[in-house]
Amino acid sequence: KGKDGKGDKGKGKGGKGNDELTVFVRGLPFSAEEETMKKDFAECGEITRFSMPLNEEGNPKGIAFIQYKEKEGCDKAMEFDNTDYGGRTIYVRMAGDRGDKGDGKGKGGKDGKGKKGKDKGKG
Repeated sequence: KGKDGKGDKGKGKGGKGNDELTVFVRGLPFSAEEETMKKDFAECGEITRFSMPLNEEGNPKGIAFIQYKEKEGCDKAMEFDNTDYGGRTIYVRMAGDRGDKGDGKGKGGKDGKGKKGKDKGKG
């Protein structure tokens, strides 16, 4: 029945890289520079995409997305999980494991509305 049987996860997300070959790194020191990081993580394997998001001020947010050419690169990069990098503990996981659904928006939004509603009724 299904179209080509395999899970549709990474498909049709505007071609923004392949989650199965991308690791998500957080906890980076804000002094970490893209070039240095690229060098360090290139030791794990060939990098096809490297993204280090910046905040409004143009400073690193302390996170990075690194897409490797081979799955092996991800596996090696995952070995950096919970290790010291530039004086801070960094965490590395597969980008697909973000658990985006409902995270952030769901929590704050619902609670906020609910509380307001209750307060109105009390007075």
